[in-house]
Amino acid sequence: MKIPRIGNCELGTVPRTAAIVDDFFPPSEIKKLKKLGTDLLEIRVDNFKGDIDKVCDYIGKIRKAASLPLIGTIRENERNRKNRIDLFAKIIPLVDAIDVEIDSSINKKIIAMAAGKTIIVSEHDFLGTPDSTRFSRIVKDAFDMGGHIVKIAATANCRKDVVRFLDLIRDCKKPIVAFSMGDFGSISRIMSMLYGSLYTYGFVKKANAPGQIPIGELIALLRRFFPELR
Repeated sequence: MKIPRIGNCELGTVPRTAAIVDDFFPPSEIKKLKKLGTDLLEIRVDNFKGDIDKVCDYIGKIRKAASLPLIGTIRENERNRKNRIDLFAKIIPLVDAIDVEIDSSINKKIIAMAAGKTIIVSEHDFLGTPDSTRFSRIVKDAFDMGGHIVKIAATANCRKDVVRFLDLIRDCKKPIVAFSMGDFGSISRIMSMLYGSLYTYGFVKKANAPGQIPIGELIALLRRFFPELR
């Protein structure tokens, strides 16, 4: 199985971390994230308040400030529902990878537009954890539509959900980023690395999903439990 890279970040060798940039953080703060040990930055364009040209200008500034590989993500919301394709067209030249939802009506257009970039096809289940049949279907569909990495975030309603999901991650034969969400699922944001997940996400100021861990704490935990990162 060939593991894709994101920019100059090699995946699959050691656990990697992605810090979620969802606001106009000062470039000096982005530099601190790199010094802290962050490997990737996910630019959550849908969370920014401001027009897309301002966001694109900011993306250029933080790339210059930290030289970290960038993932461009634009989740559908009320503000971008009618022009999300245009927003992706603006950011694709500025990032190393894009993340698009598996069930999005525009996913094939976005994937075609992002030719040459690393494509992350994502599924988010805010109600529960998929069984093995649905899990396999998600993985197959993600790669059939042109994905290089499948990302699956599923809600854990109990500890058994976490254990079952980790087993599914371990048995996956494709490049995957996966973890459980929710209070029960927080531990999987560390443990999933043992089972084959390529990287994990941490927030800078506020959580974007249930059970998310602050990026500084996340990196400290990974260094504690994965000696190769020290």
